[in-house]
Amino acid sequence: MQASQEWSVTVDDGVTLRGQRWPARAPGAPLVLGLHGITANRLAFLPLIDELAGDVEFVAYDARGRGLSDKPDHAGAYGHERHGRDAAAVLDALGRSADVVMGQSMGAWDGLLLAARRPDLVGALVLGDGGYFADLPDGVETAAYVESVMGPGWLARMQAVVPSREMLFSTLQAVAPFRDTWSAHLEAMFDAGLEQLPDGSVRNVCSPVGAETDSLDYFVPREDPYVRRDLGKVRCAVHLVRAPRGFDISPETTAPLMSEQAVEEFGNAVPQLVVETVPDTNHYTVNFGKAGVTALAEAIRKAVR
Repeated sequence: MQASQEWSVTVDDGVTLRGQRWPARAPGAPLVLGLHGITANRLAFLPLIDELAGDVEFVAYDARGRGLSDKPDHAGAYGHERHGRDAAAVLDALGRSADVVMGQSMGAWDGLLLAARRPDLVGALVLGDGGYFADLPDGVETAAYVESVMGPGWLARMQAVVPSREMLFSTLQAVAPFRDTWSAHLEAMFDAGLEQLPDGSVRNVCSPVGAETDSLDYFVPREDPYVRRDLGKVRCAVHLVRAPRGFDISPETTAPLMSEQAVEEFGNAVPQLVVETVPDTNHYTVNFGKAGVTALAEAIRKAVR
Protein backbone atom coordinates (compact mmCIF):
# COMPACT_ATOMS: atom_id res chain seq x y z
CA MET A 1 0.00 0.00 0.00
CA GLN A 2 1.15 3.53 -0.80
CA ALA A 3 2.57 5.65 2.01
CA SER A 4 0.04 8.18 3.28
CA GLN A 5 0.03 11.68 4.72
CA GLU A 6 -2.21 13.01 7.47
CA TRP A 7 -3.87 16.43 7.34
CA SER A 8 -6.58 18.47 9.04
CA VAL A 9 -9.24 20.99 8.03
CA THR A 10 -11.16 23.34 10.33
CA VAL A 11 -14.65 24.00 8.96
CA ASP A 12 -17.01 26.94 9.38
CA ASP A 13 -18.34 26.05 12.85
CA GLY A 14 -14.85 25.57 14.29
CA VAL A 15 -14.79 21.76 14.16
CA THR A 16 -11.47 20.30 13.05
CA LEU A 17 -11.59 17.21 10.84
CA ARG A 18 -8.60 14.89 10.68
CA GLY A 19 -7.90 13.06 7.46
CA GLN A 20 -5.45 11.02 5.46
CA ARG A 21 -4.27 11.01 1.84
CA TRP A 22 -2.99 8.01 -0.07
CA PRO A 23 -1.27 9.29 -3.24
CA ALA A 24 -1.51 7.57 -6.58
CA ARG A 25 1.41 5.87 -8.29
CA ALA A 26 1.38 8.44 -11.09
CA PRO A 27 0.77 12.20 -11.08
CA GLY A 28 -2.52 13.52 -12.38
CA ALA A 29 -4.50 10.45 -11.26
CA PRO A 30 -8.22 10.75 -10.44
CA LEU A 31 -9.18 11.82 -6.91
CA VAL A 32 -11.53 9.67 -4.82
CA LEU A 33 -13.03 11.05 -1.61
CA GLY A 34 -14.15 8.45 0.94
CA LEU A 35 -17.06 9.10 3.32
CA HIS A 36 -17.33 6.36 5.94
CA GLY A 37 -20.17 4.77 7.90
CA ILE A 38 -21.91 5.85 11.07
CA THR A 39 -19.54 4.39 13.69
CA ALA A 40 -16.45 3.90 11.51
CA ASN A 41 -13.49 6.12 10.67
CA ARG A 42 -11.21 6.99 7.74
CA LEU A 43 -9.41 3.63 7.88
CA ALA A 44 -12.61 1.87 6.85
CA PHE A 45 -11.34 2.33 3.29
CA LEU A 46 -8.09 0.41 3.70
CA PRO A 47 -9.36 -2.75 1.93
CA LEU A 48 -10.62 -0.64 -0.98
CA ILE A 49 -7.43 1.44 -1.16
CA ASP A 50 -5.44 -1.79 -1.29
CA GLU A 51 -7.66 -3.13 -4.08
CA LEU A 52 -7.29 0.09 -6.11
CA ALA A 53 -3.50 -0.41 -5.93
CA GLY A 54 -2.51 3.22 -6.41
CA ASP A 55 -4.62 3.76 -9.54
CA VAL A 56 -6.23 6.78 -7.86
CA GLU A 57 -5.42 9.34 -5.23
CA PHE A 58 -7.58 8.48 -2.24
CA VAL A 59 -8.57 10.95 0.48
CA ALA A 60 -10.63 10.08 3.56
CA TYR A 61 -11.29 11.76 6.88
CA ASP A 62 -12.86 11.03 10.22
CA ALA A 63 -16.36 12.49 10.19
CA ARG A 64 -17.08 14.84 13.07
CA GLY A 65 -17.64 12.85 16.24
CA ARG A 66 -15.47 9.98 15.02
CA GLY A 67 -11.84 8.93 15.15
CA LEU A 68 -9.43 11.81 15.65
CA SER A 69 -11.83 14.56 14.53
CA ASP A 70 -13.46 16.94 17.01
CA LYS A 71 -16.53 15.65 18.81
CA PRO A 72 -19.14 18.32 19.55
CA ASP A 73 -21.38 17.38 22.47
CA HIS A 74 -24.72 18.66 21.13
CA ALA A 75 -27.08 17.16 18.56
CA GLY A 76 -27.25 20.35 16.50
CA ALA A 77 -23.66 19.81 15.37
CA TYR A 78 -24.53 16.58 13.54
CA GLY A 79 -26.86 15.32 10.82
CA HIS A 80 -26.37 14.49 7.15
CA GLU A 81 -26.68 18.05 5.90
CA ARG A 82 -23.82 18.97 8.22
CA HIS A 83 -21.73 16.01 7.03
CA GLY A 84 -22.36 17.00 3.43
CA ARG A 85 -21.15 20.53 4.15
CA ASP A 86 -18.06 19.11 5.84
CA ALA A 87 -17.28 17.06 2.74
CA ALA A 88 -17.60 20.18 0.60
CA ALA A 89 -15.28 22.05 2.98
CA VAL A 90 -12.68 19.27 2.69
CA LEU A 91 -12.71 19.41 -1.11
CA ASP A 92 -12.66 23.21 -1.10
CA ALA A 93 -9.62 23.09 1.18
CA LEU A 94 -7.92 20.65 -1.20
CA GLY A 95 -8.75 22.97 -4.08
CA ARG A 96 -10.09 20.07 -6.13
CA SER A 97 -13.29 18.35 -7.06
CA ALA A 98 -13.59 14.60 -6.53
CA ASP A 99 -13.70 12.44 -9.63
CA VAL A 100 -15.56 9.93 -7.46
CA VAL A 101 -17.12 10.23 -4.03
CA MET A 102 -17.20 6.80 -2.39
CA GLY A 103 -19.81 6.67 0.38
CA GLN A 104 -20.06 3.70 2.72
CA SER A 105 -23.41 3.32 4.49
CA MET A 106 -24.00 6.71 6.19
CA GLY A 107 -21.46 8.19 3.79
CA ALA A 108 -23.79 7.30 0.91
CA TRP A 109 -26.45 9.69 2.19
CA ASP A 110 -23.82 12.35 2.87
CA GLY A 111 -22.33 11.93 -0.62
CA LEU A 112 -25.74 12.30 -2.25
CA LEU A 113 -26.36 15.55 -0.38
CA LEU A 114 -22.92 16.79 -1.43
CA ALA A 115 -23.63 15.95 -5.08
CA ALA A 116 -27.07 17.57 -4.95
CA ARG A 117 -25.92 20.80 -3.35
CA ARG A 118 -22.37 21.13 -4.72
CA PRO A 119 -22.48 19.39 -8.10
CA ASP A 120 -19.27 21.18 -9.07
CA LEU A 121 -17.39 19.01 -6.58
CA VAL A 122 -18.58 15.52 -7.58
CA GLY A 123 -17.84 13.69 -10.83
CA ALA A 124 -19.58 10.45 -9.88
CA LEU A 125 -20.90 8.62 -6.82
CA VAL A 126 -20.21 5.04 -5.78
CA LEU A 127 -22.34 3.98 -2.83
CA GLY A 128 -21.57 1.05 -0.54
CA ASP A 129 -24.96 -0.26 0.65
CA GLY A 130 -26.61 3.03 1.49
CA GLY A 131 -28.41 6.05 0.12
CA TYR A 132 -32.16 5.58 0.49
CA PHE A 133 -34.78 4.50 3.01
CA ALA A 134 -38.49 4.20 2.26
CA ASP A 135 -41.01 5.87 4.56
CA LEU A 136 -41.24 4.43 8.05
CA PRO A 137 -44.04 1.89 8.50
CA ASP A 138 -47.16 3.26 10.17
CA GLY A 139 -47.02 2.99 13.94
CA VAL A 140 -43.25 2.42 14.06
CA GLU A 141 -41.22 5.02 15.91
CA THR A 142 -37.95 6.18 14.40
CA ALA A 143 -35.70 4.94 17.21
CA ALA A 144 -37.43 1.54 17.18
CA TYR A 145 -36.89 1.22 13.44
CA VAL A 146 -33.21 2.10 13.77
CA GLU A 147 -32.86 -0.60 16.44
CA SER A 148 -34.54 -3.13 14.15
CA VAL A 149 -31.94 -2.36 11.47
CA MET A 150 -28.81 -2.03 13.61
CA GLY A 151 -29.77 -4.47 16.34
CA PRO A 152 -31.34 -3.92 19.77
CA GLY A 153 -29.07 -1.98 22.10
CA TRP A 154 -26.68 -0.92 19.32
CA LEU A 155 -25.90 2.41 20.96
CA ALA A 156 -25.18 0.81 24.33
CA ARG A 157 -22.94 -1.77 22.66
CA MET A 158 -21.04 1.01 20.95
CA GLN A 159 -20.37 2.67 24.31
CA ALA A 160 -19.41 -0.53 26.15
CA VAL A 161 -16.06 -0.67 27.95
CA VAL A 162 -14.18 -3.87 27.07
CA PRO A 163 -11.37 -5.18 29.32
CA SER A 164 -8.78 -5.23 26.51
CA ARG A 165 -8.21 -4.77 22.79
CA GLU A 166 -7.44 -8.46 22.50
CA MET A 167 -10.79 -9.42 23.99
CA LEU A 168 -12.64 -7.01 21.73
CA PHE A 169 -10.93 -8.24 18.58
CA SER A 170 -11.43 -11.90 19.45
CA THR A 171 -15.13 -11.20 20.00
CA LEU A 172 -15.49 -9.35 16.71
CA GLN A 173 -13.78 -12.16 14.81
CA ALA A 174 -16.40 -14.59 16.11
CA VAL A 175 -19.50 -12.71 14.86
CA ALA A 176 -21.06 -13.23 11.43
CA PRO A 177 -20.25 -9.85 9.83
CA PHE A 178 -16.50 -10.27 10.41
CA ARG A 179 -15.94 -14.00 10.84
CA ASP A 180 -14.90 -14.60 7.26
CA THR A 181 -13.46 -11.19 6.40
CA TRP A 182 -11.25 -10.34 9.38
CA SER A 183 -7.97 -8.81 8.25
CA ALA A 184 -5.17 -6.51 9.34
CA HIS A 185 -7.03 -3.70 7.59
CA LEU A 186 -10.19 -4.29 9.62
CA GLU A 187 -8.18 -4.50 12.81
CA ALA A 188 -6.55 -1.16 11.96
CA MET A 189 -9.95 0.44 11.43
CA PHE A 190 -11.31 -0.78 14.72
CA ASP A 191 -8.12 0.15 16.53
CA ALA A 192 -8.28 3.70 15.13
CA GLY A 193 -11.73 4.05 16.68
CA LEU A 194 -10.66 3.08 20.21
CA GLU A 195 -9.29 4.86 23.22
CA GLN A 196 -7.47 3.03 25.99
CA LEU A 197 -8.41 3.80 29.59
CA PRO A 198 -5.87 3.88 32.45
CA ASP A 199 -6.69 0.31 33.50
CA GLY A 200 -6.01 -1.04 30.00
CA SER A 201 -9.67 -1.38 29.02
CA VAL A 202 -10.88 0.17 25.76
CA ARG A 203 -13.96 1.87 24.40
CA ASN A 204 -15.14 3.33 21.12
CA VAL A 205 -14.35 7.03 20.72
CA CYS A 206 -17.37 7.58 18.46
CA SER A 207 -19.61 10.29 19.94
CA PRO A 208 -22.87 8.74 21.22
CA VAL A 209 -24.79 11.94 20.54
CA GLY A 210 -23.33 12.05 17.03
CA ALA A 211 -24.14 8.43 16.22
CA GLU A 212 -27.65 8.64 17.64
CA THR A 213 -28.42 11.96 15.95
CA ASP A 214 -27.17 10.76 12.58
CA SER A 215 -29.15 7.51 12.81
CA LEU A 216 -32.41 9.39 13.43
CA ASP A 217 -31.63 12.14 10.93
CA TYR A 218 -32.38 9.82 7.99
CA PHE A 219 -36.07 10.26 8.82
CA VAL A 220 -36.40 13.98 9.60
CA PRO A 221 -39.08 15.13 9.17
CA ARG A 222 -40.93 11.84 9.18
CA GLU A 223 -43.45 12.77 6.47
CA ASP A 224 -40.86 14.14 4.02
CA PRO A 225 -37.24 13.33 5.00
CA TYR A 226 -34.97 16.16 3.91
CA VAL A 227 -32.23 13.75 2.80
CA ARG A 228 -34.52 12.75 -0.09
CA ARG A 229 -35.78 16.17 -1.16
CA ASP A 230 -32.83 17.12 -3.35
CA LEU A 231 -32.16 13.74 -4.95
CA GLY A 232 -33.55 15.04 -8.24
CA LYS A 233 -30.67 17.54 -8.30
CA VAL A 234 -28.09 14.74 -8.44
CA ARG A 235 -26.93 14.76 -12.07
CA CYS A 236 -23.75 12.70 -11.90
CA ALA A 237 -23.51 8.95 -12.41
CA VAL A 238 -24.55 6.95 -9.32
CA HIS A 239 -23.55 3.31 -8.82
CA LEU A 240 -24.98 1.47 -5.81
CA VAL A 241 -23.17 -1.68 -4.69
CA ARG A 242 -25.69 -3.45 -2.50
CA ALA A 243 -25.74 -6.39 -0.09
CA PRO A 244 -28.64 -8.88 0.03
CA ARG A 245 -28.39 -9.01 3.84
CA GLY A 246 -28.33 -6.28 6.46
CA PHE A 247 -26.16 -5.89 9.54
CA ASP A 248 -26.41 -9.66 10.04
CA ILE A 249 -25.56 -9.57 13.73
CA SER A 250 -28.71 -11.48 14.74
CA PRO A 251 -31.65 -13.21 13.02
CA GLU A 252 -33.60 -9.96 13.35
CA THR A 253 -31.02 -7.96 11.37
CA THR A 254 -30.64 -10.11 8.25
CA ALA A 255 -33.06 -8.14 6.06
CA PRO A 256 -31.23 -5.89 3.58
CA LEU A 257 -30.53 -2.34 4.71
CA MET A 258 -32.55 -1.06 1.76
CA SER A 259 -35.64 -3.05 0.87
CA GLU A 260 -36.61 -3.79 -2.74
CA GLN A 261 -39.21 -1.04 -2.39
CA ALA A 262 -36.54 1.40 -1.25
CA VAL A 263 -34.27 0.50 -4.17
CA GLU A 264 -37.14 0.96 -6.61
CA GLU A 265 -38.01 4.34 -5.11
CA PHE A 266 -34.34 5.32 -5.16
CA GLY A 267 -34.19 4.57 -8.88
CA ASN A 268 -37.33 6.63 -9.48
CA ALA A 269 -35.73 9.58 -7.68
CA VAL A 270 -32.34 9.13 -9.38
CA PRO A 271 -33.01 7.70 -12.86
CA GLN A 272 -29.31 7.28 -13.66
CA LEU A 273 -28.87 4.91 -10.69
CA VAL A 274 -27.10 1.63 -11.46
CA VAL A 275 -27.73 -1.08 -8.88
CA GLU A 276 -25.34 -4.00 -8.38
CA THR A 277 -26.08 -6.63 -5.74
CA VAL A 278 -23.10 -8.68 -4.57
CA PRO A 279 -24.29 -12.21 -3.69
CA ASP A 280 -23.79 -13.64 -0.21
CA THR A 281 -22.73 -10.36 1.41
CA ASN A 282 -24.04 -8.33 4.31
CA HIS A 283 -23.82 -4.64 5.12
CA TYR A 284 -20.27 -5.06 6.42
CA THR A 285 -18.80 -7.61 4.03
CA VAL A 286 -20.00 -5.70 0.96
CA ASN A 287 -17.76 -2.84 2.13
CA PHE A 288 -14.87 -4.83 3.64
CA GLY A 289 -14.89 -8.35 2.15
CA LYS A 290 -13.12 -9.37 -1.04
CA ALA A 291 -16.19 -9.72 -3.30
CA GLY A 292 -17.70 -6.42 -2.20
CA VAL A 293 -14.44 -4.49 -2.34
CA THR A 294 -13.72 -5.85 -5.83
CA ALA A 295 -17.14 -4.64 -7.00
CA LEU A 296 -16.62 -1.21 -5.44
CA ALA A 297 -13.16 -0.85 -6.97
CA GLU A 298 -14.44 -1.81 -10.42
CA ALA A 299 -17.30 0.70 -10.11
CA ILE A 300 -14.74 3.41 -9.28
CA ARG A 301 -12.54 2.43 -12.22
CA LYS A 302 -15.51 2.55 -14.58
CA ALA A 303 -16.49 5.96 -13.25
CA VAL A 304 -13.08 7.47 -13.92
CA ARG A 305 -12.48 5.88 -17.33
